[in-house]
Amino acid sequence: MRASRGRDAERPRRHRRSRCPRGKSRRKDVVSRCKSLIAILAILIVATALVTVATPQKAEAATTTLKGKLRVAKRALRHSNHRLRTAKTALAAAILATTTGTPTVDPTAASPTPTPSPTDTTPTPSPSPTDATPTPSPSPPALAVSTPGPSVDDLRARVSKLRRVVRIRERRVHRLARKYRLQQQMADWERRGKWMPIIEIAAAKFHVRADGIYGMMMRESGGRRCAGSSSPYKGLFQYHTGTWAGGWNPYRHDSIYDGSSQIFATCYAVSRGMGPSMWTTTFASRY
Repeated sequence: MRASRGRDAERPRRHRRSRCPRGKSRRKDVVSRCKSLIAILAILIVATALVTVATPQKAEAATTTLKGKLRVAKRALRHSNHRLRTAKTALAAAILATTTGTPTVDPTAASPTPTPSPTDTTPTPSPSPTDATPTPSPSPPALAVSTPGPSVDDLRARVSKLRRVVRIRERRVHRLARKYRLQQQMADWERRGKWMPIIEIAAAKFHVRADGIYGMMMRESGGRRCAGSSSPYKGLFQYHTGTWAGGWNPYRHDSIYDGSSQIFATCYAVSRGMGPSMWTTTFASRY
């Protein structure tokens, strides 16, 4: 008995697995599930941060493109103003020449060929008798022909045409400058999450109610641009990705998280009578 007890004492004790009661998960499974949830949460946070950073960059790129168009339009306007001033100067000179009786000369006409001075007494060397090559006789100097410049009527027509061109380019510059200022202001509103001014602009463009659009937005997402990043419905108005990419949407090439694009697309859809079918409960209760 003592020997058997000694051999039992020398044997290492084996770990006995405790059976897990029914309805409870093992600790190992709980840890693995927590790790998976943490990884999914980290991926969602990174994706939301990337979308938040990419949307202002898209707005800045659009502003830069509009700024380049404005610069080109201003350069063309300066060129047209210079041509108009030149045409006005030519018209004034033509009118003055008509009143004084002095004929106007086209500035592009050939300049007269200088004639030799009679005081030039430099002797011409006589050819030697051994030179058998005949000397060609000098041709008479060409007479300068003064071509008359454009008439007063032609200059007035040119000035009138250039004035129309200047007016057209001035309107283009004013329109681009207004759009550029508005785009800068909308980018600032979007960065700060102020959606009501953008909704008012879009509602005035598509002739819909601004307060109704605002109520729909607050019901759908609470004014959060990146709402629903882990579901198929995303953005301020919770568009499905397939609906957003549809041919009805003129803003489908923008990001689905772009707040301004969602606001303008929603106002466009409501103006086309698509509100009840796209927002079945929200449209009826909030708009």
